[in-house]
Amino acid sequence: MIVIFSRGDDFSTRDVKNKLISMGQDVIVIEPMAAMEKFSEISSDGIIFESLDGKRYNLLDATACWWRRTGIGMNNLVDCVQTKIVAGEQDLSKILNSSRNHFHEEFKDLRDYIYNTMYKKCPIHIGNPNRMGLNRMYALDLAKEIGLKVPEYAVITNYNQLEKLNKISDRFVSKAISNGIYDFFGHDAYYTYTEAQDKADFANKNIKLFPSLVMSLVKKSFEIRSFYLHGEFYSMAIFSQRNKQTSVDFRKYCTELPNKNEPFKLPDDIEEKLDKLYKKLDLNTGSADFIVDKEGNYVFLEINPVGQFQMTSLPCNYNLEQKIANYLVYGDRKNRIE
Repeated sequence: MIVIFSRGDDFSTRDVKNKLISMGQDVIVIEPMAAMEKFSEISSDGIIFESLDGKRYNLLDATACWWRRTGIGMNNLVDCVQTKIVAGEQDLSKILNSSRNHFHEEFKDLRDYIYNTMYKKCPIHIGNPNRMGLNRMYALDLAKEIGLKVPEYAVITNYNQLEKLNKISDRFVSKAISNGIYDFFGHDAYYTYTEAQDKADFANKNIKLFPSLVMSLVKKSFEIRSFYLHGEFYSMAIFSQRNKQTSVDFRKYCTELPNKNEPFKLPDDIEEKLDKLYKKLDLNTGSADFIVDKEGNYVFLEINPVGQFQMTSLPCNYNLEQKIANYLVYGDRKNRIE
C-alpha cells in the first residue's frame, strides 16, 4: 500500500497515482477537500483511517509515503468543528477560542504525530512532513554557507529603511518569507507573483509594514527550474526575458508569446552544492530556482519542497511522473520502468 498526502485538485498527484495503479499498486490519497478518507483511531494496532465505503486502512502498513501537498486536514477528522465548548453548565467557548483555537491545536498535534510516526517507520518516502513549508531566509543562508551565490536580502518594517540599505540594489523585489499564496477557488487560481520595484518610489515614505523580505533584483540572461529526486537532477532552462510580462517572474505566463523552455544540465559543481543543500535540509525532493545572470553566474533563489514538477517534466520529456512512481515502488533500487 502506498499513501500519498496531497490536495484533491493537484493534477500531479492524479498522474502519479494513475502510474502506480497501472503498476498494480494499491494507492490511498489522503486530502482535505473531498476528505474521502477519515481518521478513525490510533492504538497499539496502528494508525487507522476509514474510507467512506467502510474500508479500513492501517497507515503503518504502507510500504511508501509521499508528502506531496497539504494532506491531512480538519475534514479528515470530523465532519464539522464544534463552535460551542461546554463544561457542566459553563460555556467555555469564548475563553478557549480567544486564547487559542483549541480544536486546531489538537488537530495540528495529532496530524504531526501521524506524519512523524510514518516518516520514521515507512520504508520508502518522498518529501519530509517537517519541510513542506521552507523558510526562504534559512535556505538562502544555508545555500550561501555551502558556496552557492545568492541575492542580497534584508527584512524591513518601514519603507524609509530601503534607502539606508546600500547592499540592496536600486531595483529590488519583495517576496514572502515562507510560501506565497497558491490556492484554487472553483475554476480560478490565485498566486502571489514577484514584481520589480524602484527604491526611489519609496523615498521619504514613513509607512510601517509587516516584516517584509526584500531582495536585490538580479539581471538575468535566463532562469532555471531544477527538479530533484533522491540525488538526481532534472533541469530546464526558461528563456523568459523576451517578454516583458515574464521578464521578472516566468510564472506570469503569456499564452500569446510563450517562453522557450528546453532541457538543461547544471554545472557539476552547482549540482554538488545543491545536493549538499538538499541533504542538509533533510529533503530528498524539491524544485530549485536559479537565475543565470549577465556575467554567467548561477544565482540560487529558493527551494520549494512541494514545487510543481510537471512544468519541467512535460516540455523536457523527463517522464518524472513515472520516475516518482518507480521510486515509491522500488525505492533506490534500479527503476524497472522508464
